[in-house]
Amino acid sequence: MHTLLLFLAGPMQSWGHRSRFDDRDTGLEPTRSGVIGLICAAMGLPREGDLSRFRRLRMGVRVDAPGRVMMDYHTAMDVIKAAGGDTGTVTSRRHYLSDARFLVGLESDDLDLLCEIDSALRRPVWPTFLGRKSFVPSVPVFLPGSSVRPDIGLEQALRDHHFVRMRNWEHMPSAPVRLVIEAKERAASDLTRNDVPLDFALRRFGLRQVRTDWVPAEDFKDGGVWPCSSPSS
Repeated sequence: MHTLLLFLAGPMQSWGHRSRFDDRDTGLEPTRSGVIGLICAAMGLPREGDLSRFRRLRMGVRVDAPGRVMMDYHTAMDVIKAAGGDTGTVTSRRHYLSDARFLVGLESDDLDLLCEIDSALRRPVWPTFLGRKSFVPSVPVFLPGSSVRPDIGLEQALRDHHFVRMRNWEHMPSAPVRLVIEAKERAASDLTRNDVPLDFALRRFGLRQVRTDWVPAEDFKDGGVWPCSSPSS
């Protein structure tokens, strides 16, 4: 197995998986549908494009910085009513993560696919974003050099990758860091997520199971400050 790593950091991120109508939620870590959507944007795959080639990818997330859940209050005018008739004004609550940072891993036995995704992320056809089009990454989502880890499985890649700090004053982790890993086989303690994209145009999603693990703080290697960050920040 091989693993592709993505670094998702930004002042605002939103990874909705239960959003309905006027209440737009966010998960505490990136969803599979959100990450696949980011990849599709980089590859220039339209909303009605075939997603079957991504279904065998297994995903994991390392929560380097959980951020804080925040909420914006929005008002939209001239919205068409479901029952027909005149348009009206609609209010909505939109939740997002502030100052969160994640290391996402995608595992596959198809090394060519992972390399193709890595190449697309470096020269995206359309802009990439963190759950919503207005939430842009603060640093590139790809890693310096290559984001592909050949012959390294998902769990090992997420555990072994060094911890990158965004500012000189930021400290290394002092507590275990959470991992959310897609389960190979279902167990009673697993959580079910309805975020496997089957058809973005029709908004059809499938189920997957995830489980939580932890990386001890003492296991991390210091990767220094992210190269795009200002040394004086």
